[in-house]
Amino acid sequence: MTDGMSIKELVSARYGELTEGLQQAADYVVANPIDVATQSLRSVAASSGMSPTTFSRLSRALGLENHDEVRALCRVALTPRKPSFANKARDLQSEAFKAEGIGALFLQQAEANLRNVTDLVHSINMEKTVRVVEKLARARRVSLLAGATSQGLARYLEEMAVWITDNWRVVEDHGTAVSRAVSTATEDDVFILISKSLFTAAPIRAAELAADRGAHVVLITDSHTCPALAFASEYFVLSADSPHYFPSYAPTVVLLEAMMSMLAAHLGDVAEERIKQTEAIRRDLGIYCE
Repeated sequence: MTDGMSIKELVSARYGELTEGLQQAADYVVANPIDVATQSLRSVAASSGMSPTTFSRLSRALGLENHDEVRALCRVALTPRKPSFANKARDLQSEAFKAEGIGALFLQQAEANLRNVTDLVHSINMEKTVRVVEKLARARRVSLLAGATSQGLARYLEEMAVWITDNWRVVEDHGTAVSRAVSTATEDDVFILISKSLFTAAPIRAAELAADRGAHVVLITDSHTCPALAFASEYFVLSADSPHYFPSYAPTVVLLEAMMSMLAAHLGDVAEERIKQTEAIRRDLGIYCE
């Protein structure tokens, strides 16, 4: 009987009774709830370096029937209770009324974004981030997929990229562009998918088809419930809590800007020379006010 306990509480309560091997499995479950919640038992075992039998034994030692119940508890732990956009807008009005002015909402939004960025800094897997940057540097082509409100961020990412490389493109949100990007995808290509809740189906489906063709899919999302986690090669699940009626994009911007800086450093002289050429050409074209 778990009596409504969370996975962390359940592991804490039984930890002293576990063998050393089961303690290692329990440590992995607590440290990697997204992997446990979204991947198969075989995949979890492979990632952890432990056997599937060990995780099955752990579930029984925790008083659960099987590993599926461990997965369910991990999903519950990761699932925030998100109000609708309309309810969040109503909450903004309520907070402004209580604070006797809408100015108080500025601090609330800023504080929420700071918490999200701080969470990113403390939780970032730098080994994975470096691995993704190195994959981007070697890619034949990098295609950017995004739905709804994330499309503007994809265009910002493309603008950053064109200053240091020539093989990054936003996949336009229409059938011809999506079909061309997916049908020509190879194992040498990378697709970056930015998908925040509520999840837009079309870019997720496009990324899935690209993955089926061997492309490397990098997912940036705000929830373990994102359908693309099932096929993503690498993923970043970022905090997005916000009093605003949209999820916070602050940590996503920080991650993308940092990765582009890392990519520029990785490309070295090639990136520096391209930046010089790009700036010179744009000045010659009169793009900037002098």
